[in-house]
Amino acid sequence: MQYDVELKNIKKQFNKQDVVKGFNLQVKKGEFISFLGPSGCGKTTTLNMLAGFLDPSEGELFIKGKRMNNIPPYKRELGMVFQTYSLFPHMTVFENVAYGLKLRKKPKAEIESRVRKVLELVQLPHLHDRFPNQLSGGQRQRIAIARALVTEPSILLLDEPLSNLDAKLRVELRDELKRLHKQLGVTTIFVTHDQEEALSLSDRIVVMSHGNIEQIGTPNEIYNQPKSEFVHTFIGQTNQFEGNIKSINGSQIQILSKDGVVFNTVVSDSRFQVGESVNLFIRPESIFLGKEHNNSLDTACIQGKIKLVTFLGSITEYHVAIGDHDLVVRTQQPQKEWIEGADVLCCWNIENQLLIRREM
Repeated sequence: MQYDVELKNIKKQFNKQDVVKGFNLQVKKGEFISFLGPSGCGKTTTLNMLAGFLDPSEGELFIKGKRMNNIPPYKRELGMVFQTYSLFPHMTVFENVAYGLKLRKKPKAEIESRVRKVLELVQLPHLHDRFPNQLSGGQRQRIAIARALVTEPSILLLDEPLSNLDAKLRVELRDELKRLHKQLGVTTIFVTHDQEEALSLSDRIVVMSHGNIEQIGTPNEIYNQPKSEFVHTFIGQTNQFEGNIKSINGSQIQILSKDGVVFNTVVSDSRFQVGESVNLFIRPESIFLGKEHNNSLDTACIQGKIKLVTFLGSITEYHVAIGDHDLVVRTQQPQKEWIEGADVLCCWNIENQLLIRREM
């Protein structure tokens, strides 16, 4: 099978320091892939290698089945959108969008037709004669996207294109990107540190940390089936218990938290031993409140006292005191019986928890 993008064992070093380590990825035609991770994790460096702005120290890059190592950017048939827009201030919107076509010596009639078409696509045809300093930030970024699309690239690369916008504009342009991708179907690689952007836009997400790929998966897999502590804590909000395994009885284990609280849970394998230090993670929306344990082997429960109730419109957030630890619980509907000071049982399905050995 030929992939639109393929990276094989890509490695990048700066001053003998590994910035990207053994990066492997295959991207199908029409996929929207996000590189997600904190600053310095290597996501933009990887994108720049794909664009041709940097050469990999090791490994191979393929676009549409053709090896791209040492091929200059202008021969890669890519569209690139930068964080800083990078529009020419002395050119009008039309001239900015048409620039790549003029470099390719396209006929004047074709240039006018394609620029008009792509400006309609980003819903800004009425701004064709304005200069960048006459546009809002959101409009400038749309023009930058139009300029990348007008050359009909085989791959579209987006380097944190929404990070300079305010919150409302980010959501609007995020929805615009989703609409454009659905309409055009161009293979897209998107770099971001914003989890919500990656989750809402992507077919698959590549989660990166310190130059390594932590996990590749669909948004649902990344959020609900994290493969590591980093992925679980980086994506969304989570509750964490630190403790030691007190006892094991088949698949049932008792954990003594560092707060001195003992609670029971269940594991699906026999990886753990008595005395091991562990971390248990559970997301706030995976916890439900009750009064009695249903004794199901699929459920873990722990007793606590409601410390704080916060109504947030579509959800209600509860802070439950578990020893010296606050457990955050989120439910869609507030329940009258759960008031501050009430004793409550916090339970969750064990499929929704992550239990891992803690590094000492």
